[in-house]
Amino acid sequence: MSDPMVSFVRTAAERHAREERARQMAGAVVRTVRYVDIDYFRHEVAAEYEGPRRIVDEAEWARPTWRCDGFDSIDYGVELECADGRVFSVTWQSPSWTEGLVFWEQPLLGNAVRPEADVAVWDVTARSGWADFAGRSVLDVQVHYEPDDDGFWCRWATLRYDRGDVNLLLGESHRSGSELQPSADNVAVVFPSSPLPAWLTVDGT
Repeated sequence: MSDPMVSFVRTAAERHAREERARQMAGAVVRTVRYVDIDYFRHEVAAEYEGPRRIVDEAEWARPTWRCDGFDSIDYGVELECADGRVFSVTWQSPSWTEGLVFWEQPLLGNAVRPEADVAVWDVTARSGWADFAGRSVLDVQVHYEPDDDGFWCRWATLRYDRGDVNLLLGESHRSGSELQPSADNVAVVFPSSPLPAWLTVDGT
């Protein structure tokens, strides 16, 4: 079996295993959602602080760096903490043959992100589009793999709820923040109130 922390898979069997692993989240209730982002304002508001910084100041919440028109854009990734204590994360694999979206049952901090990293941690459970889904059961999870020259790669995942789908994909804001464009090292979150971008395709097999 291939490394679950590597996005790319070489065989259909490995792809199926990733799909089934992601579906283990089905039935879970997401209690807390955290965005792990670049700490853009650390030098302005907390220059002496070291390590992950949880954003609590209302002045920073008035201008969240991840909020765009119609989607959220996060540099490192998303942590989904469930009511049963499990933590699932969505992040990206560095561009190379392993490039792609990673969906696994592990926290970001201490795995994809160093535990002492100078990052900003935003609890967006009640202060973003996630407010409509916190406390509700995930009906299904789908990781969308597409054929590649040597196997399959993943660039988006879908969490299905009774209120609609939440999509997490390799994407970021472009210029004014109103346009969602592809990215190899950024995660975008698209809620049911916004359409998926035209350049995103459903897996091809």
